[in-house]
Formats: sequence, C-alpha cells, structure tokens
Amino acid sequence: MTLPAITALTLQGPLGKALKNSCANRLKKIDYDKLVEPFRLRYETNGAWRCEFWGKIVRSAILTNVYVKDPELARIIDKTVQDMMATQTADGCISSYPAEKQCTGWDVWGRKYVLLTLLRYYDLVRQDPAVKECCIRLLDHLMTQVGEGRLSILEVGQHGGLASSSILGAVVGVYRISGEKRFLDFAEYIIASGCSTKHNIFQAVEDGVLPMDIGNGKAYEMTSCFQGMAELLQLVPDSRRQALLRRYFEAVWNHEIMITGVSGLMDPMGEYWFDGRFKQTRNDSGALGETCITATWLHYCDRIARLSDDVLPYEAAERSLYNAILGEIAPDGSTWIHANPTPLTGGGWKCPAPDQMLQCFGEPFDGHDCCKAQGPEGLAMAPLFAVTTIEGGASLNLFEPLTADFSDGTRLCVSGGYPYGNETRIRLQSAADFTLRLRIPAFCKSLTLNGKPLNITPSTFLPITRTWTEGDELVMTFDLSLKEMDAPDGSPYTAVMRGPLVLAEDSRGAVPDAPVSVQWKGRTLVDYATAGNLMREDNPFTVWFAK
Repeated sequence: MTLPAITALTLQGPLGKALKNSCANRLKKIDYDKLVEPFRLRYETNGAWRCEFWGKIVRSAILTNVYVKDPELARIIDKTVQDMMATQTADGCISSYPAEKQCTGWDVWGRKYVLLTLLRYYDLVRQDPAVKECCIRLLDHLMTQVGEGRLSILEVGQHGGLASSSILGAVVGVYRISGEKRFLDFAEYIIASGCSTKHNIFQAVEDGVLPMDIGNGKAYEMTSCFQGMAELLQLVPDSRRQALLRRYFEAVWNHEIMITGVSGLMDPMGEYWFDGRFKQTRNDSGALGETCITATWLHYCDRIARLSDDVLPYEAAERSLYNAILGEIAPDGSTWIHANPTPLTGGGWKCPAPDQMLQCFGEPFDGHDCCKAQGPEGLAMAPLFAVTTIEGGASLNLFEPLTADFSDGTRLCVSGGYPYGNETRIRLQSAADFTLRLRIPAFCKSLTLNGKPLNITPSTFLPITRTWTEGDELVMTFDLSLKEMDAPDGSPYTAVMRGPLVLAEDSRGAVPDAPVSVQWKGRTLVDYATAGNLMREDNPFTVWFAK
C-alpha cells in the first residue's frame, strides 16, 4: 500500500475522533514486547494464533499514525519493528512456531502478518534497506518449505488452505519492493493452487458459485486471497482476473453485506459467508458480523475502487465505516466488539471482545482478540477512502469535516456536520487548474458552486475542472429524511436509515449526547454507532422492527 500525493490529511468528524481515541486509548496502551515474545521464544505448539496479533496491531498502528502523527506511537512502532526483526534467525525464518511444528496450525498465517507489517513500515514509515532485506529473507525461507516440490500451500494452513494461501498479498508486496521474479512465480503458484482443497476459488467465482459455497465459506481468509490477486493486478494487469474480482465483489455485496455494512454469520463468532444479507433478521444463523470481516471487506473495497474507479466500492465503504466500524469500537476507543449484536431484531447487545486465548485454550494472552487487533485497521482505512488522487487532481469521496494538502500546494477544506447534518461546504485553494471530482451520494439533494446549481446524478462521480480561487465554495445538501428499508428476505421486518446512517432503538430510549435522535412511529431512534454503546448486557437495542 502506498499513499497518493497527499502530504497531509486530517479527518475532523466522527471517524477522525475515533482515530484519535484508537491511538490514545488502544494502540498506545498495548504491551508490544508481549506481542513479540512468541516469535522470540517460538513456543507456539498448541495450534493457537498468538502469531497474528503483532502483525495485525502494528500494521494498524502504522496506518493510524500516518494521519494522527503521534510521536509516542511513532517511537513504539520503530522499537517493536526492530524487536521483531531481531527474532529472525540465520536461515531467514521469523516464526512463533518451533522448527518441528513449523508449517502447521496458524504458522504461515502468522508469518503473513509479519510480512504485511514490515512491508507497510517500509512503504509508509521508512524505506530502510534492512527491512527490505528482512522481508526477502523471510519469504525465501518460507519458499524452502512450501511450493513446487515441497509442502503444498494448501497443506500448511487452516480452513482447507484459505488461511495459508492468503499470504498471496504479502508475497506480491515482496515482489513489488524487490522486483525478484521468483516471488512473482511464487504468487502465481499460490493462485494456481486455487487456495482451497475443495476447489479453485477463482474458478468458482467465474462459474457463479455463491460466496457461502466457495471453499469452506470462511469469509475473512477467503476475501484476503482475492485481495492478494487484486494487489497483483496493480502490478500485472489481467482483464480476465479483473472481471472475476469484480464479480466476487458484487456477489459479496448482493448476498452477504448486512444493512450495517458488516457480514459473517453461521458460527457463534459470525465468521462465515452464509447468505448473510438474507438472514440478518433471523436468530438461528449464528452471530451476525465479525469485526475482522468488516476490516477485510474495507480492504477489498479499496482494491476494487483502485482497479475499477467506480462509485459502488466507496458507497459500500461508507456504509461500513459510519455504521459497522463506528458501531464496533467503544466510545473511548479502548476496545472493540467481536460480533455485532445478535439478534438485530431486538435483545442483542455489544459484547466487548474477549481474550481469545483464554476463551479457546484456557491460556490468557494479555487480553487479545483477533477483532480488537483488526478493528483499528478497518478504522485506519477511512482516510484512504476519504480523498484519493486522480489524473489532474483529487476525488472527494467522504464528506465529514477534513483538510487535505497536496504536494503542488493545493489545499482542500471540507466543513459541515456530515454525516449528521444535511449540508457540507467544500473549498479548494489551488494555484493552477485542478480537477476536483465529487462522489455524489444517492441521498444528495443539490450541489452549488458559488451559489449556482450544478446538475447532479446520484451514485456517480462529478468531475469539476477549473482554476480555483480562494473564494470558491461548493455546497452539497443531503436528503436526511427517514427511509424505511424492507428486509431483503421478505420477512416482516423494517429498518430505518437516515442518509448513510442506520438507526436503532436503544433500551435507554433517548441517549444523552447522541448525534442523531429522531422519532419514528412512537419510538426514539439513534444512530447505530451510539446504540448500545454502554457495551453491557443490560443495554440491548433493535435494528430490525417487526411490521
């Protein structure tokens, strides 16, 4: 991942506030030495997944700090990256597993997250040759264990090979920074394996197989494999692969994403594709919506947006960011929920994520859970969606207050109360012709430039090319009237949206300091992020209402 030619970007609305809270009350409070310990001592022998926490947490800290720019967090990141690199042995291996257990359990999965994090550090913090060399040696060592004539990538991971095959994106990253063809060949080997012992997941998409029937249906790991292919396409274009990636995106959007922008269900943790869009009003299909899937879905939306440059991935991301992400994080940013309240038809509550090691193995690991580790990553994706660069300028895709500075001296300023208020004001200061492209939301009511109306088409982009002056101002207004949404499966339930926000009825009725509080059919509804934010069993809420 590399940033566009934006020298500074600061979100100042609810996503920006959550980013600061995540930094101060979660990312800076973690014992990073504890996260490195399994790699230093290589004591992972029971099939647990302590190996993922360092990578998940540190990569989210790196991306968060690109925007928050906290000096203390920067020092923490530098130190823990050096600590992890110091665990690399002479053969190039970085692993939390002893030699006799390597390439079993979650070992390759854990190595993937180490690679992803070192690559992000190299891309966004410092292009240190030692980090580059560490990545190359790590992957070269893995390739002595896995590949043609060695262990199959499908044999060395969980969920029928999906977990281990999801290292594809990290392999592509090492190829990107090194240019060494052997890494491109290894990426193609993983793709050719099909990533699942059941069938080739890429061919399954071309054949029209629904997400829940691809591989074993494990949503997070599966989507990471498609994400890896998308990253390869940014380096090696392929029209057929691009079409199948888009087909997978649309299949997930049409069959799995719930009204809140989350997905995953079937098991008690909400981790599988299971036709979730059509089962979100039920209470017999497992927990609803794992935070890890939300973050991974946002990654995939980003990749599809970069490959296709259309509106839908941004609309999908906005739905997830302002509902799922802000609804999954504690108000002070200190913790995250694992699965969304179940059922959404009433009685569900936001349960803080547990210490998974204690819950699953009876062995605590400093309170860590995969979703507490992955949630900050999803949140840190928000600025990447907010403003993107395009030929000749930039695209404004999210509308909460922000400032963005560009390398040519241009400054973009957005003000207003979005997503709560019905008006956003946009100013662009530029010394030359500059194209400002606006995403026009489906609920956009009008757009003016210096008081003159512009023609708009909802759910499209509108490019405006001109020489901007200091007094130029765009004003976008939104229709924030309540919209009733029927349950997709035809069951007798209704949900309510207001602009991009899903509304819910909190057990407290009116909630103090809720940014949105409206009356609907004798009920007091608040925004989904606020609903149930006490994160206690005695604070349930309802999203889908019986007709």
